[in-house]
Amino acid sequence: MITIFEGPRNSGKTFLANRFADINGSKIFKFDFVYWFNELNLPDDSESTHLFALGKEAMLLQLNRDGMLPDFVLDRGFLTVLTWGVLAGRITEEKAQAQLKILAEKNLLKNCRIIYIMGSNPNKDSRNKDNWDHIDGTEEEQKIMENLRDYISNHPYNVELKIVFNSFDNTVIPQLEKI
Repeated sequence: MITIFEGPRNSGKTFLANRFADINGSKIFKFDFVYWFNELNLPDDSESTHLFALGKEAMLLQLNRDGMLPDFVLDRGFLTVLTWGVLAGRITEEKAQAQLKILAEKNLLKNCRIIYIMGSNPNKDSRNKDNWDHIDGTEEEQKIMENLRDYISNHPYNVELKIVFNSFDNTVIPQLEKI
């Protein structure tokens, strides 16, 4: 099973994904998109950039569906790729929903669990992560991602979805221990 941590930037996904992996003795994977984006000189607003990222997601999901991967934790996945495709002007929200439908109808969400993290880190002092820091915590990102999240949760697409509110205190870890 792939356990995918999703949610808006600055919601604490990476920290919680790492804790979840530790709790469950799982390996964690985070695709280094920023490295490839910069090294390949990918244009931010290009559909080809979006398809580069979506191709990685489709491959991981297919390998998982076909039973070729061990259980692992994924820090950001297909909801992030689709959301950022829309935010960067690479694709429309309608195209993102159509692509999500394709992933789901190919049964690529089989044996997937999404842990959707809500919340916003009150400490932004230490943030300087990548090319898109200027968009941290925007309502537009949250709205698009929640629309896509709700789209798959309102259809029988064989995906488990848990929503966790990150209060950025010691109460969130026990929530992860119950999943």
